[in-house]
Amino acid sequence: MDIAQIVPLMGDEELTAYQFLVTTGGATLDRLARSLGWGTGRTERVLSRLRGMRLACSEAEGRGDWTAVNPETVKLQYTKPLSVVIDAWQAQLDGIREQLDTLSGLGADGAQDGRFSPVVTIEGATDIQDALEVSAARCAKEVLAVQPLGRGAPALAQNVICQESGLIAPTAGVRVLLPHLSRYNAEVRDRVERISAAGGEVRTTAASLPALIVFDRSVAFLLDGDHSDKAHMVRHAALVEFIVHMAVSAWATSVAFEPTGGTNRIPQSLTQETKTAIIRLLAAGYKDEVVARRLGIGVRTCRKYIAEVFGDLGAQSRFQAGWMVREHMLGSGPEPVATDHSVA
Repeated sequence: MDIAQIVPLMGDEELTAYQFLVTTGGATLDRLARSLGWGTGRTERVLSRLRGMRLACSEAEGRGDWTAVNPETVKLQYTKPLSVVIDAWQAQLDGIREQLDTLSGLGADGAQDGRFSPVVTIEGATDIQDALEVSAARCAKEVLAVQPLGRGAPALAQNVICQESGLIAPTAGVRVLLPHLSRYNAEVRDRVERISAAGGEVRTTAASLPALIVFDRSVAFLLDGDHSDKAHMVRHAALVEFIVHMAVSAWATSVAFEPTGGTNRIPQSLTQETKTAIIRLLAAGYKDEVVARRLGIGVRTCRKYIAEVFGDLGAQSRFQAGWMVREHMLGSGPEPVATDHSVA
């Protein structure tokens, strides 16, 4: 339904005529036509529309004096019917959402004929933003985010988890898990301060987890590091539980975020954790670019750390280091080798 069917909307002509009546304190039809350079017929039509909007009136029909009506006096006349229509639309929208949520639940539980997928891929920044905002608005208890800030993190995720954005309810607890090396990023430190000020908790880890956000442990978004315009929404209860388990396990061994910059260095213990994570990722066959994204750092910085790892191993070449890394991992249980090493 067009809103103009309920409340007539003012066009340029109506606005011009209304402003003239306000400025002059009122005018006859003839004077208004002469002053604005309009013909009599055009002026009559404009004044008639203003009268229909209840924004102008004349004591006598036809060519009597026309005066502007204060819009405050007609606000209630407009807002009341609009409020009724908006309430009706909202009720219909809520009903549609409930029906779609029910259907989504059926799909999430898995249909026998295979027509439903437990994971829905969302493409396009606008659609991803809408999906994140809807989930954030419904979130009442907990937001758990991994790598949503800093280098390589989608801007959409950064905006959602900041409570100052107003998307997340004040009652919802926010926990954010970042790579150790993100402490060196000034932009990340600024956002962490704001998240902490709003009551959220931020910690760092060497665990190599992909960027993700989980709302109320009921829906998870896996954020594609290679494509900022692609995300994967997971509603299947068992899959969401598995994702949460991985994130919570990493959280349990993480440490509080402590800003580091300038001449300060990350503690040796955390540096060693980072190098261990690099060894695991290299042993799993990941490329430098993927390792860098998992650690939340630039590729050049990542290669510097890789060189230090190779130096620690005493490797003379990258080929030799590769074998040494694999031998090093045999006794420590390496991560499963990725089937597609170009994907984080």
